[in-house]
Amino acid sequence: MVRGKVTLVVPMESAEDCEVVMRSLMPDETGLPPGLSSSIRCDNGKLVYELSYDINSDEFLSVYNTLDDLLRNVRIVMSSLDKL
Repeated sequence: MVRGKVTLVVPMESAEDCEVVMRSLMPDETGLPPGLSSSIRCDNGKLVYELSYDINSDEFLSVYNTLDDLLRNVRIVMSSLDKL
């Protein structure tokens, strides 16, 4: 088994932007693969995402894919905010 935790901290333009991004990402955090759990919050205008995992070593790609999806979605939401 492989256990660990990844924490990503993404600075936002404002606390309001952080809240919008967080609310936009929350639906994607349901239904994660078995052995993965996540939390997402805003802390002083920064988006804080934590992904914990307890998986077999041959399932590590699911950790990478989950982080990749998150970063892609953050970029999309932030791009949309920039256009408002």
